[in-house]
Amino acid sequence: MHKSEIIRYYFHLSIERSSLIRASRVAVLVGIILILINNPEILSGNFSDLNQGSIVMSFLVPFLVSTYSSILSHNKIKPGKISPIDGVLKCNNCKKANFHIQIGQEAGECPQCKTDTRWKITRIFNASPSQNDMIKSLALFARHNPQPLFRIDADGLIIASNPASNLLLENENPSNENITILLPELKQFDFNQIIENEEEKKIVISIKGEFFNLMLKGVSALKTVHIYGNDITQIVLAEQKIKSQAHEINESIQYAWLIQKAMLPHSKLFDTIFPSHFIFYRPLNIVSGDFYWVNNVEHLKILAVADSTGHGVPGAFMSMIGISILNEIILREKIYEPDKILNSLRERIIFSLSSGNKSNDVSDGMDIALIVINTNDNTLSFSGAYNPLYILRNGELIIIKADHMPVGKFINDHLSFNLTKTNIKSNDRLFLFTDGFKDQWGGEKGKKYSSIAFQKLIIELGKSPFDKQLNIMSTVFDTWKSDNEQLDDVLVVGIEI
Repeated sequence: MHKSEIIRYYFHLSIERSSLIRASRVAVLVGIILILINNPEILSGNFSDLNQGSIVMSFLVPFLVSTYSSILSHNKIKPGKISPIDGVLKCNNCKKANFHIQIGQEAGECPQCKTDTRWKITRIFNASPSQNDMIKSLALFARHNPQPLFRIDADGLIIASNPASNLLLENENPSNENITILLPELKQFDFNQIIENEEEKKIVISIKGEFFNLMLKGVSALKTVHIYGNDITQIVLAEQKIKSQAHEINESIQYAWLIQKAMLPHSKLFDTIFPSHFIFYRPLNIVSGDFYWVNNVEHLKILAVADSTGHGVPGAFMSMIGISILNEIILREKIYEPDKILNSLRERIIFSLSSGNKSNDVSDGMDIALIVINTNDNTLSFSGAYNPLYILRNGELIIIKADHMPVGKFINDHLSFNLTKTNIKSNDRLFLFTDGFKDQWGGEKGKKYSSIAFQKLIIELGKSPFDKQLNIMSTVFDTWKSDNEQLDDVLVVGIEI
């Protein structure tokens, strides 16, 4: 450490006008208090016993202590402050990072611990003895900076600018010109307020197709605003490209939804087969991995509700594969038994996703609930892969369980799905659904809705007219989810016999 520079720097701090004024005020105030405490007889007008040496020390000691305090307070440089020295700083927080700073350069956060530390001065090569020298050093620093730099006064007049700024404005000497005329975006700022409060303001501007992030920093000691320009053209252009690509992707997904929607059963077909029904359908990402399938073959009414692996575009592809295969199995090959339908669906999905190379095979599939209603004898046949069937009858909930295996590649994919048959009665309400509703996080405690809560909701729905159930279910879901993100596609289909 250069002792002579350190001594000069601290001496300069001690004789600064602001330091002297503060030390004098403290000395007068504290000195008077000390004299009165040590010589209470003064209050009665007796000055004969006063010791001149004691009086001098009463004023001198607080003056020196205040001066020393001023020096200590300037021994560290806060982030955002303009450096009055050319030297080496050490992070006062992590004690590791060393930072070389020049006169006129602004101190920043510690690159090591990422905190707004107070930089401790460990070495001084040169110090600014006066404000003029600091301004000169600041101008030198600005000249060698490759990014645009301005210094303006409270009225917005340019005091100084570096070559990068002149090149940007195509003006060799913009001094004394108003910055708000050259850069109209800056009219929104009160420069005087920025200087007085040493505020920092940021704004992004565009000049001749280039983009700059400008930071305005008030420096009350110099009565100026320093404007630092950072070229972010490449970043902005990259963001614009990403936004354009996102827009194109979103348009593609919207069109994919139209295709997927066209493959779902038409509302008129659903109305014909099940006149009393509702469909609560909430895709997570426009297109959905959840889908439903319905058709009528002679005296049989067939309904399936499925949850494909994944959601969004991958899930939508799986759903369209599932719809196509169900059309082939049921409508073309005339297989109507639910267990046989699921066995065949599983076999064809595995085959469709097989590449011939086991290491590259896709293990996706779907969970599904499938019912076949025989209108001749009012019997219902059911098979399910993970997804059960709920029957609400006279306020009682009947649960027909599904097999614990998916329609897809599985350790026991050679086993047949089970078939359950039961009688149905008039006014029975049947519910087929995916797991999106019961798995949704929400409520006051941020928990899953749960299967038990969903069962209670179904029972409560039974107390309301069937045509009101869609609105009730929608309201319950939205209230539960509240501000939480939707986690999965949601599909609930209800029918009334």
